[in-house]
Amino acid sequence: MTSEILVIKVGTNVLSQPNHRLDYNVIHHMVEQIGQLRREGHRVVLVTSGAAGAARGLADFSKEKKNLLRRQMMCAVGQGRLMQIYADFLREESILPAQALLSRSDFASREHYLNIRNVIEGLLDLDILPIINENDVVANDALTFGDNDYLAAGVAVMLGAHRLFLLTTARGFFQGGDPSRNPEAVLIPQVDQITPQMWGWCEARLSDGGRGGMMSKLKAAEIVSEFGIRTHVVYGKEPNVVPRLMAGESLGTMFMPTGKRPKSFHRWLRIGALTNGRVVIDDGAEAALQGNKSLLPQGIRGVEGEFRKGDIVDIYNGKEEKLGVGLINYSAEELARLLAAKEPGDRGQEAIHKDRLLLVNN
Repeated sequence: MTSEILVIKVGTNVLSQPNHRLDYNVIHHMVEQIGQLRREGHRVVLVTSGAAGAARGLADFSKEKKNLLRRQMMCAVGQGRLMQIYADFLREESILPAQALLSRSDFASREHYLNIRNVIEGLLDLDILPIINENDVVANDALTFGDNDYLAAGVAVMLGAHRLFLLTTARGFFQGGDPSRNPEAVLIPQVDQITPQMWGWCEARLSDGGRGGMMSKLKAAEIVSEFGIRTHVVYGKEPNVVPRLMAGESLGTMFMPTGKRPKSFHRWLRIGALTNGRVVIDDGAEAALQGNKSLLPQGIRGVEGEFRKGDIVDIYNGKEEKLGVGLINYSAEELARLLAAKEPGDRGQEAIHKDRLLLVNN
């Protein structure tokens, strides 16, 4: 069997009992699966939720009425407890764990992004299991991944993983939406291409106790599929689910890769960007980008948001269609001044060089 890099994300509801406290049996079984995968030669990274659930029963957090602050406090208490539980079970498998708490802003910085990647790859080289969670204590509404599905997608793309496993309480992705609400919904075993209709089958509500739902899983699958990564959305409490999938058994829904593996810098542009604004370009500039040309200042027709030189910005056309992302060579203020003065800008300085942009469909 070929050795693969596997990113496994386990959701809050998979790890929890009906009373929202952690289910130790599920965690134990998850650790046993990781041990089996590692013995088969695979390199495994675990992205886990459950910090807030680990804090339940340890203190009374109900006095804090602000939802975000209450959750941050619970995660601050529960994260250490969660790692202790994992470490106790991992000891039975002779596996040493390492903790990494990440925030979206860590991915926005190219330097931080590379440091994170190097540390995780170094841990894998030493046969240490990286366990990753979002750093909820420092994350706010503007700087949060919102759900560990997206964090797991970011880690998978960063590492050039072969597969992403999203373990949830759903049995997979269903045509027609949630089968508990629509008895006629049908499981889709394999998705070769995500279609616009599929987004309509996702529930708008979040998962109970968690922050995700099928919408975030479809988004994660869409992102990683562009980078040659296969995604499995499966019922996380199914016995030995990940090794069975690796053995070729059909469980849940498998999203097939749609793209190839681009170079590292483009992977960062796609997944690591904390876009601070956008530029709107004209038809001529759009055609130039599609022809592998740089974006020149004179092709920009609008500037939105606040960004500095060297930030990553979204690129839109006049039809409100996102074309891609790129590393901008001007600040928002400089570009706005050029537009207001109707100046062409310095022709020797591209707004975004062709080697520093990534189109959505490339």
